[in-house]
Amino acid sequence: MILMWFAPESPWWLVRKGRLDAAALSVERLGRKSRMNSGDTVAMMRRVIELEASEKSPSFVELWRGTDAYRTCIVCGVYLAQNLTGNLIANQAVYFFERTLDILHQQTCMC
Repeated sequence: MILMWFAPESPWWLVRKGRLDAAALSVERLGRKSRMNSGDTVAMMRRVIELEASEKSPSFVELWRGTDAYRTCIVCGVYLAQNLTGNLIANQAVYFFERTLDILHQQTCMC
């Protein structure tokens, strides 16, 4: 919690607030100064934010159009595969073991 005060602010948040110089300093603090130009990085961030603001908001119907439909099917398949392979039962194994022990205990003791 104490280290939070020493962490730099998010450059994306700074760009959205119009604090471009502070964003450039934050990019330099987060990355390697020798490998990146902070001005170019901030310019790219400004362009992305402008594009996000100019586009219409997405809808759920777009998940099933074009290449997004293919991606949606892959994600749904991966999610289903977790449950179909027994992951759901494996995560709750303790519950089933306890229930089995309770049933066995009741049958043997007849309490």
